[in-house]
Amino acid sequence: MYYEVYLDSIYLICFCMNRYLLGLAALCLPCTATHGRLWAGAAVGAAGELLALLMPVGGMPLRMTLLLISLYGMEGIAFRCWWGRGLVKITEGLCVFFFLLGGALKLLLGFLPGREGWLACGGAVLLAGAGCYEAIRLLVLRRKRDEENCKVILLGEDGRSMRIGGLVDTGNSLTEPISGRPVAVLEQKIWEQLYPGEPPFGMRVIPYHSVGKPAGILNGYPVKDMEVEIGGIRQKCREIYIAVWQERLSETGAYQILLQPAILQNEGAQERRDRTKLRRYKSQNRGAS
Repeated sequence: MYYEVYLDSIYLICFCMNRYLLGLAALCLPCTATHGRLWAGAAVGAAGELLALLMPVGGMPLRMTLLLISLYGMEGIAFRCWWGRGLVKITEGLCVFFFLLGGALKLLLGFLPGREGWLACGGAVLLAGAGCYEAIRLLVLRRKRDEENCKVILLGEDGRSMRIGGLVDTGNSLTEPISGRPVAVLEQKIWEQLYPGEPPFGMRVIPYHSVGKPAGILNGYPVKDMEVEIGGIRQKCREIYIAVWQERLSETGAYQILLQPAILQNEGAQERRDRTKLRRYKSQNRGAS
């Protein structure tokens, strides 16, 4: 049996598919990756895959070794992460999107008329892959928006409660300086409705710095309980601080509170961090004495 193999077509398909996978992984991972590094990583990965295909000796073990090396180089160049837990997370993300993109592409090609002709044409495969990539990308972005937008139930004095719109702001890293607990930012008008009289005891000054605005200090107050509802699931957040912001947080009024992502972490993790800080504080005091 005789086959004609066009190496440029194989490289182009591998290159574009790698770029699709890296682009999807970049949407979900906290690692930063520029477009240039994504394209460079895809090129390196495609070169390694083509080399593994053309390797005349060594058999399957050598081919798999070359594929793993090309995967490692692709991840390292794209995300600048060469070891540790970050590399494991990147690999897991790429594997998930590899099966998701591959399954969607196979399903799409299975429903198209003239399937054999589509598979024989590199441009058609790339076009179908681009359609699957865009569909998955939109689904991922929609899910991220759903996770960022939430409803927050706040409790005030005399049993007052309010249900307001919230936004999980990944750029919010405010913490209370003494305890290190996360801080949410709430509009002043909402705060005044919750506490029309005296604010709760334990006010803290919380320094902040935001892009496009000068640094400053916010008044923060401890809040024992707060409920956050995301996707119909409610989660209680305990022992946090709320900083009062005098201006509107959203021009459209879609949300009135900004949540730090650490607020949504489980309470046990927060308690472990507090115990770790307490041990460090005690050890430092013993060393000083």
